[in-house]
Amino acid sequence: MTEWQYVRKNSKGEAVFRKDTEESLEFVMEYLNTKEIPFDVVYGASFMYIENRANRDYVYYWTTGRWSIKKRVYESHYYSDGIDDFVTRFLNKYADEQIAQRKMWDEEKAERIKRKEEKNALKKISK
Repeated sequence: MTEWQYVRKNSKGEAVFRKDTEESLEFVMEYLNTKEIPFDVVYGASFMYIENRANRDYVYYWTTGRWSIKKRVYESHYYSDGIDDFVTRFLNKYADEQIAQRKMWDEEKAERIKRKEEKNALKKISK
């Protein structure tokens, strides 16, 4: 792991720093395979999608250890000291909460579908 190094200034004139993990793609893939963690590599952009036990995808840049939860718009990224640090400290940190949230959403969706079907059945009876 290298130390933080000045790279450039961004469009706002702020200094941009970078810290490299010095881990190869092969090393990261072997680590994830050993831990039986599902992932997909995006070679052109030097990142991978890594799935936690709640089936939530994370975007992980193996060259810098930068990561974020996969979503449409990325407002913030976080940093880890490498793949082991990312997996042990961050990947499944909120998995239990994510599983509970998904279960609640599924139950709410099932209830909405049930109410809609009942409403449609009443409409057919009243015709």
